[in-house]
Amino acid sequence: MKEFRQEDLRTLALELPDEILKYRQSGDLQSAREAIGRWMKRPVSADLKKRMELELLFLEDYLEQFPYTKSQVIGLMSELLPDFCAEDLDRIDRDGRAEWIIIDGEKHYIHNIVRNIAGNDKEIIARIRENGTDEGRRRIPQEEPAKLLARANKDIIENGGAKWRFHMRTSVRLEDELFRPGMRLKAHLPIPAEHHQTSDVKILSHADGCVTIDPPDSLYRSICFEDTLTENREFFVEYEYTVTQMYHDYSPEDAARTLEARSGEESAETDPAIPERIVPGTAQWEMYTKEQYPHIRFSPCLKALAREIAGGEKRPLEIARKIYDYITKNVEYSLVREYFLIPDIPQYCARNLRGDCGVQALLFITLCRICGIPAKWQSGLNARPRPGTVGPHDWAMFYAEPYGWLFADPSFGGSAFEDGDEARRNYYFGNLDPFRMVANNAFQQTFANAKKYRPIDPYDSQTGELESKERGYKNAELITEQVMISGEKIS
Repeated sequence: MKEFRQEDLRTLALELPDEILKYRQSGDLQSAREAIGRWMKRPVSADLKKRMELELLFLEDYLEQFPYTKSQVIGLMSELLPDFCAEDLDRIDRDGRAEWIIIDGEKHYIHNIVRNIAGNDKEIIARIRENGTDEGRRRIPQEEPAKLLARANKDIIENGGAKWRFHMRTSVRLEDELFRPGMRLKAHLPIPAEHHQTSDVKILSHADGCVTIDPPDSLYRSICFEDTLTENREFFVEYEYTVTQMYHDYSPEDAARTLEARSGEESAETDPAIPERIVPGTAQWEMYTKEQYPHIRFSPCLKALAREIAGGEKRPLEIARKIYDYITKNVEYSLVREYFLIPDIPQYCARNLRGDCGVQALLFITLCRICGIPAKWQSGLNARPRPGTVGPHDWAMFYAEPYGWLFADPSFGGSAFEDGDEARRNYYFGNLDPFRMVANNAFQQTFANAKKYRPIDPYDSQTGELESKERGYKNAELITEQVMISGEKIS
């Protein structure tokens, strides 16, 4: 397996030669590989050759990411809803809820299509509730998580904020059939970083081996293990952290209170101990308003969309709100292919009006930056107590005076819109629930203890990475676990 260079990702912004693109789009993946081989020998730029090398990696992953034919999707859905039929899938196709590509002349659907259909399609959800199997009813959205969020958000609104303490354990190990005694493995697990809402992080215990732990203020924080194993075992870390989540309603009165509270603070220009504040014209301001290839780029398509959304509005907070409103009301939540297989994630979202949490967050960030509003990435785990639900999640931050850095979670806002809960949708513009383990405060970073091979996700770190001397391992080859031991409100 070839070594991976993060800087090569910027070449995803380059267009492939037409011959390669046509073969790939027509589903003739072997001819696409052969065409890449021919073009690699021609006098094209070094960057275009790097782009073609990335395309070879894409071609390796397409069958894994799009494994199901139409008949297989119908069969899988029939296990949840016995009367699911071809007409249902055709209708879901027309509604734009079924991502597919052509492979060897036949539609192949994305690996998570069953989750998308059973989790998003209202007609199918209603039919599963009425006539589905027990497994089908288990797979459709449940009410309790939304109720937990509503209770926590209501508490934050009523009290102006809340502080929670969490205790978590996460782990990664190799599938048994891939393990050989004597293997030397390197593992990365994300751990909480002390930025913004997160503080008082304590590493309680971890697996043996040569261990390095990134500093608490790392933008892309992880614990890294290196060890030679005689038997297959997990790499784990157990930690605690505190989340302090404040509330703003962004009324004139709220802005005045915030400004008054900050009036005694020194300017961020003279006091670096005020990390929430950034100043126009500084390097930090530029960092969060510039393009970041390949994904955060100011394409003509997105610049036109940003102008249309902003209209004549000049106030940064209100422009950001209009961007949030556009995404939450028009983009449908949908699990997508690996981010590595999407050359331009925000444009994918804008063109298709669908995407998961990170896709929606990147569209929000890019549109904000086009409008001159500093914006950045946050991600890690959505970690809710009772019943202890934990899973990867991404969202955004943006900057607006007099508040400083604020939050925006378009995917949670969009889910609230789908539920007809306008209060919850409004809450996730500027505010968050406290159930976030934040490991990453920037997008498309590299591990401090670098990986040799391509990460599972070269843009984000959420569930763990593992590699040997010979190769890196894909998500399907790993067993990862994220467990909430406890989560309690402390004030």
